[in-house]
Amino acid sequence: MQKKETYVDDFFQSFHPSTIWKKYKFVGIKYSILFLGLAHATLISSYIPAISAAIKHIKYNGENSTTILPKTLPYYSWMPFKYDTGYTYLLAILYQGGPMFSYAYSVVGMDSLFMNLMNCVTANVHIIQGAFYTIRERCASRLTKNKFHTTKLLESTEMAKEMDTEMEKIIKHLQTMFKCCHELESMYSIVTLCQVTATLFILCTCLYLVSMATPFSKQFFAECVYMAAMFFQLYLYCSFGNEVTLKFQEIPFYLWSSSWLATTTSFKKRMIFTMMRAKKPVYFTVGKFTPLTLSTFVSIIKTSYSIFALIKNTSL
Repeated sequence: MQKKETYVDDFFQSFHPSTIWKKYKFVGIKYSILFLGLAHATLISSYIPAISAAIKHIKYNGENSTTILPKTLPYYSWMPFKYDTGYTYLLAILYQGGPMFSYAYSVVGMDSLFMNLMNCVTANVHIIQGAFYTIRERCASRLTKNKFHTTKLLESTEMAKEMDTEMEKIIKHLQTMFKCCHELESMYSIVTLCQVTATLFILCTCLYLVSMATPFSKQFFAECVYMAAMFFQLYLYCSFGNEVTLKFQEIPFYLWSSSWLATTTSFKKRMIFTMMRAKKPVYFTVGKFTPLTLSTFVSIIKTSYSIFALIKNTSL
């Protein structure tokens, strides 16, 4: 069967809320898996040298006197038993590694939750943009079920009522998103401040340790992997927060670009009030001090390097 010819623009043809939702869902899953992979890589890069040394000690014990078992574990912790042999050292690594991986999963889970909440808000605002932009075409398709030309200005009373009703629904959806952002900001602003502050000092420490380590040594690679994980964690916060801000800022454009000329006065009033409200930026902040955007990400990186340079110069 041949498809019916339509007279709607390309955006209307491509506006499918389910497709938009699936796209953002895939983005959330992708970045969550990447973050989880980096968390695993951080711990594994720390434990591989220790495990390798323990295995060599077991294998060459008594045959190769140069094989020395490390005196400390990859991470400082108290052990209820001695680990001065290869087998007990491996047991200590296992005893320590379980809680460490559990802690990594909890960090990834909490950060991914906030990231995906911001991603969900972004997806909803993207759908709202398309709903505003295609409001006339969608209302006409519901009423007529026939061909509809977007440049038609003469509207029936039924069409005007349908557009008023649809505008009210979209605005309620938008108000829900404003409320969600406000509640998320109140819940996560202090958490984000603590996270960003900790990341700032961790990056400084990693930079210092990398500069002191022998190039391409085991410690050098372990610190580089850990630093990359912290960079990525901070980037997730700032990138998804930045996307929320940008999507809200674009709402007036999609409202103005819709076919609103042949509409009622109430429709135009709602449109103007919505555009005025959308002019007020929506931000997730770092403890109410600075917005969570990509510019903040760059500022934190610059500050980390400045502190590292200061420490490096004073230690010489």
